Amino acid sequence: MSATIKRFIGDAVLHRDEIGESPCQVHSFQRASELYFLKTSPAVYASTTYSVLREAAVLQWLSGKVNVPEVVLTAQDAQQEYMITRAVPGVPLAALLEDEDRALAVFQEALRQLQAIDISGCPFDSSAAVRLRELAFLVSRGLIDEDYDLSPWPGLHTPQDLLDRLHATIPDEELVFSHGDLGDSNIFVHNNELHFIDLGRGGKADRWLDIAFAHRNLREEVSAAAAARLLRSDAAAKRAFFEQLDELF
Repeated sequence: MSATIKRFIGDAVLHRDEIGESPCQVHSFQRASELYFLKTSPAVYASTTYSVLREAAVLQWLSGKVNVPEVVLTAQDAQQEYMITRAVPGVPLAALLEDEDRALAVFQEALRQLQAIDISGCPFDSSAAVRLRELAFLVSRGLIDEDYDLSPWPGLHTPQDLLDRLHATIPDEELVFSHGDLGDSNIFVHNNELHFIDLGRGGKADRWLDIAFAHRNLREEVSAAAAARLLRSDAAAKRAFFEQLDELF
């Protein structure tokens, strides 16, 4: 572990966070009565959106625009990248899903806040072309999610089938700021304010990327009716594209 990271953690006990499916590891720890998180990513992912140094840069750029964790420290060595952040207040939206109206309202407000961010100076490109290059790299290195399920989409049997489909259906994009992984565990609610975490994939992307994730979350965890209420109009082909793009991550 990086010496600067070790010094900051000191004698604190690290507790592994098992939530999430990415190759990053997350540990929480207490220091001077405050809660912090240590997030690490293996060096092989340095050029991808799994990079915690990329995420730290996204968080620092977003500071003052929306509520995100404070980046306390970053470091890297030959094996890993490291980021320490201060915990955000509140509870994850995942704990509030029994209230269908509230869950829908939180997703609507999250989309409003994120898509209102001025991207004229945003240095982070999360567009479909960039993400497809990233996915091709992960497929070539055997670094994709082993639990992928292509059964919802007829004609897709292998990761290469999916890559080919995605390249053939890449959409015209209306760029906004996108969270990149907008789900109920990455939005925290505190005193009616929203806080966003896990922003490694944040950047300029099509507005339907986050909508597709929110729609899928509501559809699978709340109800089809709630998911339908999220949409004033629909772009089903774009929703399908972004759900497919996510399947191997």
